[in-house]
Amino acid sequence: MCGRNISKETSSTIGEQRRFNYALKPMPKDDFVRMMTVDLPEAPAYFPRDAEINRTGAASLQELPRPQELSPEEVNARAGQGHLILDVRSSAAYGNAHVPGALNIALSGQFATWCGTLIDSGTPIVLIADNVAEVDEAVTRLARVGIESVAGYLRGGMQAFAQMPVDELHAQIAEGADLQLIDVRRPGEYNNGHAPGAINVTLAHLDEKASKLDANRPTAVICQSGYRSSAATGILARRGFKNVFNVVGGTSAWINAGYPVEVQASNRTAS
Repeated sequence: MCGRNISKETSSTIGEQRRFNYALKPMPKDDFVRMMTVDLPEAPAYFPRDAEINRTGAASLQELPRPQELSPEEVNARAGQGHLILDVRSSAAYGNAHVPGALNIALSGQFATWCGTLIDSGTPIVLIADNVAEVDEAVTRLARVGIESVAGYLRGGMQAFAQMPVDELHAQIAEGADLQLIDVRRPGEYNNGHAPGAINVTLAHLDEKASKLDANRPTAVICQSGYRSSAATGILARRGFKNVFNVVGGTSAWINAGYPVEVQASNRTAS
């Protein structure tokens, strides 16, 4: 964006650049100007803003306020207050489970460029990362494109939005644990096969029916793959459920592990 992709090197010599840099090959001035200006990509929205910051002088990175550690309940509250939940993990990790409504821009890609393009200046941000080192990296890279509004991060990463592997779910069911198992798939999916004892409350109606469930019992939420159940845990957390688990891999993982399923013509629902 800044140099027409002239070089990926961070340091070099004049002699080395004369030998290998295509932009330094002998050519007429008009050809050089044309090469540097034709078919340029659209400038990201943050470019003018950063240019002004450069003119006035940016604060030192060391002066940036440290983001707050936030609990899952606090993250959900911030989301309700208009904070942007920015998930900087890989797309695979995000697809497996994420905070409802979170925007995924992975650190492994063109993180700063896309953040500067997609996030409005001044938007309060809560980060979701695998560890504190990634939080620090994200804060630094965001600051480099003029975004200095990171208010907090999820303490403990997505593990704080508790995850339950299917083998643990199976063990708890076998032991007769006091576990409330909610299947948030559609009735047809549920009727075709579900984990024993699961109650069917579709994701679309979970919010309105949450009051009919027991918020004081440990609750595991399952869907087909973990995507819908991840959203459901956020809904239940906002409804006051304190001990909620997302079943990793969902019913597909349960079946692939060889665990038994119940099949029925009519579904058990919260009523």
